[in-house]
Amino acid sequence: MSRTLLTADAIHTQDPSSPTVEALVIADDRVLATGTRKDMADCAGIGARRVDLPGATVIPGLIESHIHPTYAGLTDGWADCRTPPCRSIADIQQALRASAGGSGWIRGWGYDDTQIAEGRHPTRTDLDAVSIDRPVIVLHICGHFAVANTAALAAAGIDESTVPMDDPLFPRGDDGRLTGMAWEIDAVSRLTAAVPALTEQEVNGALLRSLLSARARGITTIHDLGVGLSAGEQELAAYRSLDVSGELPVHVVGFLRGDLALQAVDDRGVTFEHAPAAGAHFRLAGAKFWADGSIQGLSAALRAPYACDPAHHGDLLYPQEQLDEMILRVHRAGGQVAVHANGDAAVGAAITSLRRAQATDGRVGRHRIEHCQVSAPSDLAAIRDAELGVSFFVNHVFYWGDRHRDRFLGAERAADMDPLACADELGLRFGLHSDCPITPMDPLATIRTAVTRMTRGGTVLGGNQRIGVDRAIRAMTVDSAYLVHDETRVGTLTAGRRADLVALDGSLGDLGDGTVDTPRPAMVMIDGEAADMHPARV
Repeated sequence: MSRTLLTADAIHTQDPSSPTVEALVIADDRVLATGTRKDMADCAGIGARRVDLPGATVIPGLIESHIHPTYAGLTDGWADCRTPPCRSIADIQQALRASAGGSGWIRGWGYDDTQIAEGRHPTRTDLDAVSIDRPVIVLHICGHFAVANTAALAAAGIDESTVPMDDPLFPRGDDGRLTGMAWEIDAVSRLTAAVPALTEQEVNGALLRSLLSARARGITTIHDLGVGLSAGEQELAAYRSLDVSGELPVHVVGFLRGDLALQAVDDRGVTFEHAPAAGAHFRLAGAKFWADGSIQGLSAALRAPYACDPAHHGDLLYPQEQLDEMILRVHRAGGQVAVHANGDAAVGAAITSLRRAQATDGRVGRHRIEHCQVSAPSDLAAIRDAELGVSFFVNHVFYWGDRHRDRFLGAERAADMDPLACADELGLRFGLHSDCPITPMDPLATIRTAVTRMTRGGTVLGGNQRIGVDRAIRAMTVDSAYLVHDETRVGTLTAGRRADLVALDGSLGDLGDGTVDTPRPAMVMIDGEAADMHPARV
């Protein structure tokens, strides 16, 4: 058994019985003991490897509880249509043309209709101006909408004769012609199903790029909330093969795209894993469903109307009975269910479906609600009482908080979005996430947003919902582990837990101080081994 003695200026364990220590001893891939430098030196014994980190602050390895790594990796090869740099549809067109080398489909991502000069979505006509012959698709920043040119619509078999006149998933203009929009996940999936299948090398490369980037940012475990969103069943196969070959650079807990999961359940072709197998870095925990869309896309389901459109409050993507039925099928198959719900009406629908599933057999699956941006204290209490989990998309406060306040929700509702302090007061265990690539994967910046509630415009949004630095770290360590039943294996630097940790080049106080630079990871350790912080590009 190999032993490592690690010392630092401060080691924050997230163990309430011993929250701060001077040193710890690692035996193989586990924490053996924590305590004073002297006691740990005695415990490590002669011949132990030493890792001394003067000036560093050590915390448990960070857990990103909701990202889309394949999608994030694939965007490296697509046109960047975000704002900035794109401030108009002409800019989006130019970005697409600039990325159109070679042949085949032209892909773009990240446009935001609420930030570009025209204040609208691009249309098929706009994308036809990029290319008439080659299919062109560009995804909205929230990932819930896409716009296609005429060639892409034709490749997907989507036209005025195959889409009902009143189908809201494929809207039409005043002339009765399809606008090119694919509205919400099912429609986007129908459109992108026409894209030629990726090669194994392309899928593996996209995954590894994202996971290596995660590791360099101090993340030692990620939850993939939508395995199959970008490459279907190829993504699950990629995880399995990379895990067998020992190439996965972080631990991964996956949730399969809902329609793929239901098909696999019906075919008895899936096994949901409640714990990782010995030596494995990947397990498939369950399935992901969507109850609504996005607030900035006006497709989140709210109980009260949008501030910018008093006649509109969004809609659930499925009737309550259909959501109930889909969730129940995965629950009965032993899977953990995660439900995307941004608006409070969707949060309520998700709670209802998940409670009904649990009531059928009494099994508490620790099912999850994702994002939970707008929710009342009564919703959070219901989540707690049903023993459900929640992961908050708190990055929205920074990236969209100003617009949620001024345009979509109004000041009162925007101030209470992502209500972390309320959730904490109610005793709810929760995670925080970036939803990368929707917002950048930077957990230390996410923690700072949870602590400061600072928007990109430089104002504090809902200061009463701020939480402390230690509470935010707990959300991104042991409480995120709790969301997937891993809290007895990882998330604290405690004897017997996996030796996953990150050393920061600053203090915890710096994380909550918006006037100084955010501390950065100086070293990341996974399974007791220091990781390469600057890996070669895949």
